[in-house]
Amino acid sequence: MKKNEQYKKINLAFMVFYLLVCVWGMIDSFLNSTPYYMGLSLLSPLFLLVPPLFWKITRLKPAYLFSLTVNLFSFLAFVIGIAFRGYGRFPFYDKAVHTLSGVIFGLLGVIFYYLMKENRTILPRDGMFAGYFAVSFACFVGVIWEVWEYAMNFIFHSDPQRVLATGINDTMQDMIVCLIGSLFVLFSVWRYYRKGKAGPIMRIFLDFYELNLKK
Repeated sequence: MKKNEQYKKINLAFMVFYLLVCVWGMIDSFLNSTPYYMGLSLLSPLFLLVPPLFWKITRLKPAYLFSLTVNLFSFLAFVIGIAFRGYGRFPFYDKAVHTLSGVIFGLLGVIFYYLMKENRTILPRDGMFAGYFAVSFACFVGVIWEVWEYAMNFIFHSDPQRVLATGINDTMQDMIVCLIGSLFVLFSVWRYYRKGKAGPIMRIFLDFYELNLKK
């Protein structure tokens, strides 16, 4: 609990920083970007609501290390990537963020596995199923995101999938690196259940587990 309170303070400080950078990003976007990205930059602060809504809907105790991880991902993906047009400015930034998305949603897959498991005790045999959930959930979200971008092109004609420039290459590469990100989670799950060693990814999960699922 003491560690969770420390993470709460760090998360709050980061949220303030996030909002300040958002304001800067909105101004920059309105001066230098297209209507599609202007709209997305306006929405970027709303992603800070994702962790609180998750805790409220699931009625779970907030695990602030997990909240901080999600907020950091939102910052990189939407504030830097969209409001500051990082996807176009920095080489391979898009692929790095899509890889991180595989890690984040793979981690969520492990959490959802234990939320749905009747007996939430961590058992050695859980590794295979938790790993399966990690990869499956990350790939599912990766496909949904590409469908969303495809649909947005019909409305805004902004070509977020860069079809005009790359054909299907950008879309396929995004899904491939998302899969690679989920494999990092799979390796972390395997390492924990096989060798009892919790790396950074599993530590985020275990922090959540200790607060909400451990009996």
